[in-house]
Amino acid sequence: MAGDEVDRLVQMRMDLDRYEAQLIPDLQQLVFDLTRALKGLVAASGDMSLANREQALATAQRVLAQARPPHV
Repeated sequence: MAGDEVDRLVQMRMDLDRYEAQLIPDLQQLVFDLTRALKGLVAASGDMSLANREQALATAQRVLAQARPPHV
């Protein structure tokens, strides 16, 4: 294998490691945020207070607006 081919493969592996190191925490944070928003909506659905439902919906909308797809 030529030296430049080895260098290219090493660079690809380093890029993959960096990608995984950032992607996994980003996905974990996104799951946490979406779960929190969903729990708020579920809790509000059992409470007939319009203010509570509106607050839960606003929180869910804010979290979803902030949610971004992971780096591709």
